[in-house]
Amino acid sequence: MRSVHILRSLAVTLATIGLATGVQAADLYFGGAAGFSNATADATGSDILSGGSFSGEDDDASPIYGGTLGIAVPLSDVIPWALRIPSFDIPIWPGKSLHVAGTESFRFPGWRTLIEAEAITGRKFDFSTPGLSPTTPYQGELNSTSFLGNVRLDVPIQAPLTALFGRLPMLEPVTVYFGGGVGMGWNDLAAADTGGLNAGDDETFDLAYQYGAGVGYAMSDQLHLTLGWRYYNAGELEVDLNTAPTPGKYEIELGSHEFTTQLRFHFYHVPFFGRE
Repeated sequence: MRSVHILRSLAVTLATIGLATGVQAADLYFGGAAGFSNATADATGSDILSGGSFSGEDDDASPIYGGTLGIAVPLSDVIPWALRIPSFDIPIWPGKSLHVAGTESFRFPGWRTLIEAEAITGRKFDFSTPGLSPTTPYQGELNSTSFLGNVRLDVPIQAPLTALFGRLPMLEPVTVYFGGGVGMGWNDLAAADTGGLNAGDDETFDLAYQYGAGVGYAMSDQLHLTLGWRYYNAGELEVDLNTAPTPGKYEIELGSHEFTTQLRFHFYHVPFFGRE
């Protein structure tokens, strides 16, 4: 049976890539972001007096903009412990198995980990969805601002690119990132049917979340540019249609695909995280 030291080789590879990031200490940073959001609203409603209900879907797009304030920390400082990974065998055929050799001291590399507070605004969507009658659809307007706490991991691609194509100096500062966040969304929802019988509006704070991925480029040690996609969910929003004689409810579930670019400036080195 052939011994394949997969995890040990992986640990060495991760450490090698981690040293290539240039991240040796924590930095405080702020950034500005701009882009656009393409949202889909799944709407449902009810008319209490008549007992009728309706549903529909519509899309709209809007520019967005905002900013972030955070700290960039090496992953090896976020998870500083040495991990023991035991050896084990994976059966691949009757009487044959793949041996995975463990390690006594696996450590995570120094990949840049971003922990930040983010505010994004500018989302303004107009929706038109069916009502109780084909002649009286509902017109909805939503303004949404998000306040999220995000965590993102920047993974350098210098090592695999060098292994495949040789040294490419222009691409050495490139990273790919992925991450997510959760927080609150301020939502101002107004809805009315075109017949003028039902209307309502409400402002609420609702649980919101996002996740996404993208690419980054270190223009210098202090200045970083990113371009990415994310999915943003503002939650389930509801407004009472309180105009007589047919009160009811109008609800939407909003999800949007957002494409943004961000310019980030690292302005202060945090000494107690440093490994000088």
